[in-house]
Amino acid sequence: MIRFNARCYAMIRSSKNRLLVMKERWQGVDLQKLPGGGLELGEGMMECLDREISEEFIAYHPLTWQHHYVPTHCFSSRFKPEEQLILNYFIADQIVEENDWKIVENDENLLEMIWLPIEETSAQWFTLESDREAFLKLVASKV
Repeated sequence: MIRFNARCYAMIRSSKNRLLVMKERWQGVDLQKLPGGGLELGEGMMECLDREISEEFIAYHPLTWQHHYVPTHCFSSRFKPEEQLILNYFIADQIVEENDWKIVENDENLLEMIWLPIEETSAQWFTLESDREAFLKLVASKV
């Protein structure tokens, strides 16, 4: 049986030209990644982003999104190799203030949030290849 797992990730930029990223424990593995996660049944991509952000962070204003990047080659799930990932990366239209954001405190898998400088050398910070690619597209776009 072929299985697909649709995932949506958020790119939230600050007024200091940094990107909101996080350290998260998933199935016992520590990841350095962009915020976001899996689409739930009956949920659209923007709804997924909004839900994931509300589950991971305390934010003081709603965000609107523009599609940024989708990898054109196959990614299999690191945790479920029988699943192919369909990855979508979105950029928030708004530039945010870093002090307005805080990681939720009631989830032991959310380890830390970081504001990563938006520069090419920061790409090595990411655990996942697809996040690195999306980040480098952001650096190259000079948005």
